[in-house]
Amino acid sequence: MKPIKKRASLGLILLLIISLLVVGCGSTNTKPSATPSATPSASNDKKADQFPTQNINGIIAWGAGGGTDNTSRTIAPLAEKILGKSIIMSNKTGASGAIATQYVADQPADGYNLLFNAENPQLYQILGLSKLSYNDFEPIILMVQGSTVIVVPKNSPYKTLDDLINDAKANPGKITIGNSGVGGQPYVTAAILNKVEQGVKFNQVSYDGDGPLVTALLGNQVQATGLAIGAAAQYIKNGDLRPLALMSDKPNPAVPEAKPITEIKPAYKDILKASGFFYGVWVKKGTPEDVIKKLTDAFSQAFKDPKFQEFYTKNGFMPMGLTGQEAKNFAKEWQSQMAWLIYDAGGAKESPEKFGIPKPAK
Repeated sequence: MKPIKKRASLGLILLLIISLLVVGCGSTNTKPSATPSATPSASNDKKADQFPTQNINGIIAWGAGGGTDNTSRTIAPLAEKILGKSIIMSNKTGASGAIATQYVADQPADGYNLLFNAENPQLYQILGLSKLSYNDFEPIILMVQGSTVIVVPKNSPYKTLDDLINDAKANPGKITIGNSGVGGQPYVTAAILNKVEQGVKFNQVSYDGDGPLVTALLGNQVQATGLAIGAAAQYIKNGDLRPLALMSDKPNPAVPEAKPITEIKPAYKDILKASGFFYGVWVKKGTPEDVIKKLTDAFSQAFKDPKFQEFYTKNGFMPMGLTGQEAKNFAKEWQSQMAWLIYDAGGAKESPEKFGIPKPAK
């Protein structure tokens, strides 16, 4: 009887083990436990879809009252209506816009810090101001471009451009010409004069943008400067400033009193192919494409708004409205022209070649 009992017990044990295995295998057919439905990348995409969820910082690289400041503060309220969030504008001046440019470069690449700047970062490297250029950013929109106008105070003894040039040649390094920092358009204007007018040399004095520069000019702290048309137009109309020449090959209705410099001196015709400034909006490189698209769409609509059109027409700016690759191509072509111009005029610390900036096509 004992062997039978042992076999029976053994059989029961085997049945128990088999039943446990069946239950265990059957559990693989049950519904799996819940797992997170979104991967990290999907979560980021969702954030981009919801952009903006908070107010946006607008960092203006130049002082109050200048061309960049006025243009930026005109378009931003129009764009924020489309985005549904406020764009809180603030000025971070200094080093020809390099301080603001570095600030935005140091922030997260999430679209919540916009750089409102001019063309200057394309010259930072050759001027030794910064390692940054617009290669480190993505353009949202290039808004407008324009020319500078050489102006003097209304009580200046200089009645013509030749008066200024001849005095500067007779007194090298003594005639003060104001600029908005190394690499700004007034600085570039002086470099162009130095290149074309053999023997002319100015004493350049720097200020934080067109606004402070106008104040210095009106206060006779400097004798001349090159101002953006938008910054100079009203003062010319009021008779507070006298225009000596427009750095362009064609007249501008915003400053009809200013003759194109090519009419005064044809020698400037070739060099003016690349001169002038432009204003735009950028975000840090690496910002999600969906965020860039939302910002681009908003600023493109703002650019077409009648209020902004009235602004740039009144101030003598040429409309651009360039986005994406078009904007990148324009900025690179401008860089090629102006970087080599400044280098050839002796105004650069480094050769453009060092930074892979090609010579402009002839």
